[in-house]
Amino acid sequence: MATIACGPMAFSESDLLSLMKTMPAFPHSGYRILKIANDINHPPKELVKVIEQDPILTMHLLKLVNSEHFGLAKKITAIKEAVVFLGLNTMKNLALAIAPVELLGGGKEFPKALTSILRHSLTTAIIAKKLARDLGVNENQATDCYVAGLLHDFGKVALFQLIPQRYELLLKRSYIPESSFLDAEMNSISTTHTVVGEHLGRSWQLPELIIRSMGRHHDPESCADSPLLACVYTANLIANRMLQKHSESSNDTYPLPPSLVSLFGRDLESLSVTMGLIADEIDQALLLTTIQEDGSLTESTPHS
Repeated sequence: MATIACGPMAFSESDLLSLMKTMPAFPHSGYRILKIANDINHPPKELVKVIEQDPILTMHLLKLVNSEHFGLAKKITAIKEAVVFLGLNTMKNLALAIAPVELLGGGKEFPKALTSILRHSLTTAIIAKKLARDLGVNENQATDCYVAGLLHDFGKVALFQLIPQRYELLLKRSYIPESSFLDAEMNSISTTHTVVGEHLGRSWQLPELIIRSMGRHHDPESCADSPLLACVYTANLIANRMLQKHSESSNDTYPLPPSLVSLFGRDLESLSVTMGLIADEIDQALLLTTIQEDGSLTESTPHS
C-alpha cells in the first residue's frame, strides 16, 4: 500500500482516508449563499434570511462591513442594516467573497498559507462563469460553473489541514510549474490534491459537476464531454496566466487543446485577453479575501 511521507512519519492510504473522515461536514449554507447571490431571480430577503441563519457567515460579513474599508459612521449590527447602508448588490458581492472563506476555512480564522488558494479559486470561479455565459448557457448553469471553479482546488485545502507542515512546503514552492505540481505532490506525499478533492467531494455528496471539477480540472480529456467542466478547466489555465503577469516565476501553463479552442472559438491567449472585461470584478473579489480578527483588510500576493 502506498504511503504518504510527512517528515519522520508516514501515512498509509487508509490512514489518510481515515483522517479525511475527521474533516467537518460541508457547510451547505455557504453553498446556498453562493447560489442565491449569483441568481438575479432570488428576492433580496431570501439572501438576508440565509445569511442570518449562519452565525459564522454573519460574523464575517458584519466584521467586514464595519471595517475601515467602508468607513461607515454608524456601527452595523444586523445584516438587514448592512443591506440598507451598502445596498443589495454590494452585499451580494461581499457574500460571494466571504462564503469561500467559510467553505475553505471551516469557520475558523483563515490560515495565511491558504490565502493564495482562495485568491486563485475566486479568480477561476469568476472566469469560469464568464466563459459559461459566453457559451450561452442559462444563469443556473453559469452559477454552477462559478461554484465548481471556486471549489476545484479544495483538495489542496484538505491536504493542508491533514498534513500542514509537509504540504505548506509544497505550496511555498512557487517555482513549480502548475503543469508539474501533480508530480511534485506525488513525489512528496504520494497522492495529489485532485485525488483527495474528488474523494472528499463524493464523501460530502456534492453535485457531480463539482466532484468532477475537483478531481479532473487538470485533465482536458475528462472535460471533453461537458462544456461546463471545459469552462472550469480553461478558467484554471487563464487564472494561472494572470498569476504569471504578477509573478517573477517562469511557470508555464498547458496550451488549450484543439477541441477546447474549437468550443470557445479562441485560443488561450485570446481568451485571456477578453478577461480584461471582468478585471474589476476579480479585483473586488480579491480585495476581500483576507479578513483579520479586527475586521481590517490586507492584500496578499496571489498564487495558483
